[in-house]
Amino acid sequence: MCDTFLLVDIDKIKYNLHKLRSLDKDAMFAGVVKANAYGLGAVTICKEIEDEVDYFAVARFDEAYELRNSGIIKPILILGYVCPNDAIKCAKLNIEIPVYDLGLAKQINEILDRKLKVHIALDTGHGRIGFRDYEIDKIKEIKNFENLEVISAFSHFSTADEEDTSYTKLQEKKFTYIIEQTKDTFNYQFTHIANDAGAIKHGITKDMIRSGISLYGIYPSDLLKIEKDIELRQAFSLISTISFVKDVKKGQYISYGRTFRADKAMKVATISIGYADGYPRSFSNKAKVKIAGKEAQILGRVCMDQMMVDVTNINAKIGDRVQIYPDIYQAANSIDTIVYELMTNINMRVPRIYMKDGEIFKKVKYIGEMNEN
Repeated sequence: MCDTFLLVDIDKIKYNLHKLRSLDKDAMFAGVVKANAYGLGAVTICKEIEDEVDYFAVARFDEAYELRNSGIIKPILILGYVCPNDAIKCAKLNIEIPVYDLGLAKQINEILDRKLKVHIALDTGHGRIGFRDYEIDKIKEIKNFENLEVISAFSHFSTADEEDTSYTKLQEKKFTYIIEQTKDTFNYQFTHIANDAGAIKHGITKDMIRSGISLYGIYPSDLLKIEKDIELRQAFSLISTISFVKDVKKGQYISYGRTFRADKAMKVATISIGYADGYPRSFSNKAKVKIAGKEAQILGRVCMDQMMVDVTNINAKIGDRVQIYPDIYQAANSIDTIVYELMTNINMRVPRIYMKDGEIFKKVKYIGEMNEN
């Protein structure tokens, strides 16, 4: 098996999916698989869960195209910008897009030679894309674009994973207001605003839950992890391998910049992972990995392809496996980031290995050839 790989458990993803769907059994369910399913591998995951979701959501056209080209037939919604030329392809491939600007909508409408399903994007306070609650007249103008078939409207929560619930309630109120003001114009088939936190913490599901990071077993914030309103199972592990073990004398430096100097005799292991694999250099001298059930401190700077750890009190040898994120929440907090970033940073040179029913059933290597049986 590979020296560094991402192990993904499909059974755990399905477990999380069922838990999230149970929040509202009458609501539709969209699996958010943007950014290569948050780094875990969109095509494989979509094929495994397609029968259990109503929609897939991605961020960009290329992501949607990859899914269609791989045989995914469920509805796919792009959540972000789509240029007019790609909109033509979306119409042919039955890929749905957002509409949030009249000028762009007009360009897309004029270039199409067939109907394209669209969702009106509403900015209820997130401040990213979408029409605001004082732009009702603009929203209604979309009805004049004969090639744009409006089937839905949606928005996105900004702080649903935080303790203060007031802003989330305000966003929901704005969303409801816009829908009420425009529903007779468009006769929406459904509407959606519920992300993971909105559904889990606030019980806001509307007509469809859009589940992203929680589908993969990660809580949207430390608060939701503590509250444990729903049980999730982390569905992935980043694994690497010890490539070398050596004895280090007191006073010896480790890695670039000599930022670590041994204050005593130590045993040091080199691990085959670095920042080019998506393990941040900011973990230098800070984070810990786990070897043989014991934590090992990173020594010195994380290199591009390797890093060193203290295994003085660990029976470590070349070839031993290393759990890179023993606690991925703690790791993220230690460098002032979020788990989302750690997941999506995992480089494409790291193979994805998939398990179900306790056995490996698929290996995906994005770079080079897979030489294993």
